[in-house]
Amino acid sequence: MDLSKNNHFVKKAAESLGFDYCGIAKAGYMNEDARRLEKWLQNGYHGKMQYMENHFDLRTDPSKLVPGAKSVITLMQNYYPKQLQTTDGPKISKYAYGKDYHEIIRAKLNEFLALIRENIGEIAGRGFVDSAPVLERAWAAKSGLGWVGKTET
Repeated sequence: MDLSKNNHFVKKAAESLGFDYCGIAKAGYMNEDARRLEKWLQNGYHGKMQYMENHFDLRTDPSKLVPGAKSVITLMQNYYPKQLQTTDGPKISKYAYGKDYHEIIRAKLNEFLALIRENIGEIAGRGFVDSAPVLERAWAAKSGLGWVGKTET
């Protein structure tokens, strides 16, 4: 298996589907992020979002979500709407204006996984759009797509 060739294909496939950025990181237990998340939860910074306390082990180890995971692929797409809202009506948050981004991105993720399977081989990948206990910002940073700001130590 040619890892460099596969990485190149994955990034080109993401680009062809309209994703703005694609980063790949080695899957593994997120030791530092686990400590940070545990302290964040203990300090009650999650407020009334009790669901943040659930599935700690899944949030910090991708192989618990996808057994045998070797890589985590992070994709980014700007969902800023191209059409503008009318000025005479109520204002709606930009992420909620237009079609539901969950549905749009989920469909693209399914197509993305199908392309990988057709061109690289069978994988046990799964796509998530705000639908799983994943530390998206941490994985984006590990994949080279920016950084995580405002962390509590």
